Amino acid sequence: MSDSGIKYENFKNKICPYCQSRIKKGADISVCSECGTPHHKECWDENNGCTSYGCRNNPLTERDAEPGSEDVGNLTIETIRQSLNANRSENLIPCPSCGEKIEKESVFCKFCGKNIREEDIPSAKKEAAEDFKKEFKKRYKDKTSFTRKRLILTYGSFAVLAIAIGILTYISINRLNEYFASDKFKIQLLLENYEYAVENRRIDSIRIYLTDDYEYFSKTGKRSDKNERLRKFENIFNSSKKINYDIKDFKLVSDTSVSADDKKIQFREVFEADKLKENGIKLMRVYKGETTGNNWKIYREISE
Repeated sequence: MSDSGIKYENFKNKICPYCQSRIKKGADISVCSECGTPHHKECWDENNGCTSYGCRNNPLTERDAEPGSEDVGNLTIETIRQSLNANRSENLIPCPSCGEKIEKESVFCKFCGKNIREEDIPSAKKEAAEDFKKEFKKRYKDKTSFTRKRLILTYGSFAVLAIAIGILTYISINRLNEYFASDKFKIQLLLENYEYAVENRRIDSIRIYLTDDYEYFSKTGKRSDKNERLRKFENIFNSSKKINYDIKDFKLVSDTSVSADDKKIQFREVFEADKLKENGIKLMRVYKGETTGNNWKIYREISE
């Protein structure tokens, strides 16, 4: 097989499959036109063809009758030779790489090793590119749709969460406003102010928290009016270095005497002024009306 036009660069570092040695520069080379495998020319000749298993040019490969092996009948040798040469010329095409004549059915150029079928690759590449483009558009569309749905779901979730928070906030604020406006809160605030005034010796503040008809009943049942109660506080404040007054376990008591403007309160009182100590349950009556400016004030205290 001719080796004219063969470029060594195409077969650099290739191994001849027959002798299993590297094809060196300057060596005579034969390239299989069917599988494109390069051989040393002498290895090709010695094997009478390609050494690749299953290749049509391998003499050991079983195949149908070769062209020209048909029954020639009464044809002369010269006629047969001319017919073969004509068929051979018709079946030859120029190699797109080196220009040498090669068989139409060749996969590889036997002269330069060019893969002839690569000429069809551009169209295949174009089809593959179109398929890829279609697939890319489809996936991009699916991804965009998924992203859009996810954004809608996310924003929808935030919207629902915001609405829920808004509703809870509204309910909480309303409940807080209701609680701050309730009689229970205002009465508890009155007790806290009363506690603060006593502990900090503020007679004027205590006077404000008591009604004019205020009454105090000690554990022995002794009654004192507002002025007597205030004088007792003044004496304790003036004679004591340290005062501690604490109101605990506050609760409203319901009975038949209770009305919207008159409430009964029960709590535990702890009072300490130097050596004076009092600790016990106390009942207190509070009232609000026109005479108190609609503010809750204490009109009776009973020590139990």
